Amino acid sequence: MYEDGCDDRDNFENEAPKWPPDNGLHEGCEALVGKVNDNLGQLIAHGGRSAYSAALNELERTKASFCAAQIKMAYLFEKEVVRDHEERGVFIDESERGAASAVAMSRRQPPTGARSYMKSCRILVEDMPNLLLALDLGDLSERQIFAATSPLQEVNAEHRREFDQLFRTHPEMFEGLGVKAIGDTVRKFTERFESTTKAFQAEDEASKRYSRFRKSGNCVMLSAKLPLAEGTALCKSIKQRVNELRRSGDPRTKDQLMADMLICSQIEGFPPKLPLFVDIKLIMTDKSLLMGDREPANLPGYGIIPSQYARELVAGAQIRVNDYFHEYPEHDDLALRIFTFPEIQRLYTAPGNQDLIAMDSKAREFPDAMKEFIKIRDVHCRTPYCDGIIENVDHVMQHYLGGPTNVKNADGRCQWCNLAKEQPGWFEIVVHEQPHSMRINPGDGAIYQSLAPPATGVVRDVIPPILPYGYRWQRE
Repeated sequence: MYEDGCDDRDNFENEAPKWPPDNGLHEGCEALVGKVNDNLGQLIAHGGRSAYSAALNELERTKASFCAAQIKMAYLFEKEVVRDHEERGVFIDESERGAASAVAMSRRQPPTGARSYMKSCRILVEDMPNLLLALDLGDLSERQIFAATSPLQEVNAEHRREFDQLFRTHPEMFEGLGVKAIGDTVRKFTERFESTTKAFQAEDEASKRYSRFRKSGNCVMLSAKLPLAEGTALCKSIKQRVNELRRSGDPRTKDQLMADMLICSQIEGFPPKLPLFVDIKLIMTDKSLLMGDREPANLPGYGIIPSQYARELVAGAQIRVNDYFHEYPEHDDLALRIFTFPEIQRLYTAPGNQDLIAMDSKAREFPDAMKEFIKIRDVHCRTPYCDGIIENVDHVMQHYLGGPTNVKNADGRCQWCNLAKEQPGWFEIVVHEQPHSMRINPGDGAIYQSLAPPATGVVRDVIPPILPYGYRWQRE
């Protein structure tokens, strides 16, 4: 007998397996697939850079359409499984049991993450038709779609439908974004509904802080969980010192320096003791800070944080005069942990705008303050679809071609992309200053748009321009 009470084992064993299945989808499309392969063969044999680039893009869009079809069929497959279990009266508390594993095998994927895949399929089909349509049309890839649905699993169907309508109004919101940037964008939206809950969760996680050492071969492995603000400050302090030593010609690798900064308290020029006197850049709207608005804040070096936690972070950054501890509640033992004295630097936007204001310099090299500004503004590497960490701040239009040293003509790039953009034929130009937008031609004829993410909000709202003083409305 099977686990569900059905004795179909004999029928299963007696039936000769047929593989590949008769009249399969791929075989039914054999003529079409053959024609496509013939065209691709001709393209591969006689094409050029521009043709290859266009074909790669078109194939990616086609893959996305097939992924959308897989999502719809996986959703219907699960529905069939649920219906079958209900008719048999089995697995009442877990009616979708087995569907995720079966779908994973059909897609030749490991079962790990199959449940999350099926949950995303349900979300897309039931609550987010516009996002699913973008995948069906090839405007977004499967990885981009699932980067968006992952944070949306934490909110209810009503809020998911609200985001889907927002995407319908602003279909360009994910254009050129990598999966990390898309996840950050969606989290800006979801954090609005769970600001207080997320703040409690952050405080609860801080109470579970730890550091653990274990032997591993000929070394000792260290793992730790630190509170959000203190962990971010420690990371930034160490990285700052590592960059200083590398610029001074230190022969150690970056990883070696990171380890040495963590364990050594007497390195020349490095603060021998904690606390860490570092600054923390906190980006939040005035309404979130002063009026209890739920618009999330951004903690550069960490990411999106709930507005409630950001308010508590600002309020908690007080230093007593007599001793050097934070003002934490007496019942909390946080004063005994590694602590920081962060200088909270608030970065504001221009009135009626969602983008950071500018800085300028006449030097060829970008000053440190301006580099920090660019890293905060751009968040990730500005190459479209790249989620790399910004390691270089460079001129969009090269300095030797007359490009000025200011935030309008600057962008943040990871090390890999910073080298790639120097190849012959690669051209970039600033299109708009506010919001900062640039156009990229990698030399193959394709044109890509790179837009800095809004400092606040999920998408840029259309706001009427500020009218000059004395202007009078004219009624028709």
